[in-house]
Amino acid sequence: MVNIFIANLDWEITSEDLKTTFESFGKVTYAHVVYEPKTKRSKGFGFVEMESSDEAINAIEALNGMEINGRKIDVKIASPKGSRPPKKEQ
Repeated sequence: MVNIFIANLDWEITSEDLKTTFESFGKVTYAHVVYEPKTKRSKGFGFVEMESSDEAINAIEALNGMEINGRKIDVKIASPKGSRPPKKEQ
């Protein structure tokens, strides 16, 4: 399984939209747009999980930098939770 991170999503993009887009490259086992709990508004990023690493790499190469609804998306392999930098206090 390969976990893919997608950033700079248009606010209107749904989890189903992500799944449909990535399924053109192979089997998608999970697709999720992250939403703000209080407002239910998209945070502008999401995750997709694909079974095949070859299919995931093809999807990343094809979709990274693609413009969707006027925004260039950033698509890359997601880093594991433990290796992410700590969140900044606001």
